[in-house]
Amino acid sequence: MTHDALPMDTETRQFERRVLLLVALVQFINIWDFMMVMPLGPDFSHALGIDVSHLGFIAGSYSISAALVGLLAAHHIDRYDRRSVLLFSLSGMVITTMAMVFANCLWQLIALRIATGAFGGPVIASSMAVIADVFPDRRRGEAVGKVFGSFSLAAVLGVPLSLEIAHYFGWWAPF
Repeated sequence: MTHDALPMDTETRQFERRVLLLVALVQFINIWDFMMVMPLGPDFSHALGIDVSHLGFIAGSYSISAALVGLLAAHHIDRYDRRSVLLFSLSGMVITTMAMVFANCLWQLIALRIATGAFGGPVIASSMAVIADVFPDRRRGEAVGKVFGSFSLAAVLGVPLSLEIAHYFGWWAPF
């Protein structure tokens, strides 16, 4: 009988559920942060006097930064505790996202999105590493699938929520 075939005790199941919920929540926040920027573009444009044709730079700067830092960090991220990397990256992402409320021009928005992306890339990598560490091979696909389900929820729930918050309080409020 392999380790994966052994029955799990209640404590192990509860631990796995907590890990799965936390990682899914982290990814929900990460994707919500990424997804809400473009729909809020017209609000940025109007409030800060930014030409609409430049709005793609704001969203694109996050993606490019996340990809580059993710690739660069790949060689070094395993030297550190996964939870510490995840907490550090998530904290940086939250702080830089919240700093968006202080931006007053296109270049500040782009700089903050680059910083947010620099933390967002490692959030995804370290989240997947935590899942790989906690879940055995035969249940890992299910766990990853549930985490990626939070991506869809962020798009379906997070974007409309961001737009509603911005409608009532201003473009900066969702951040």
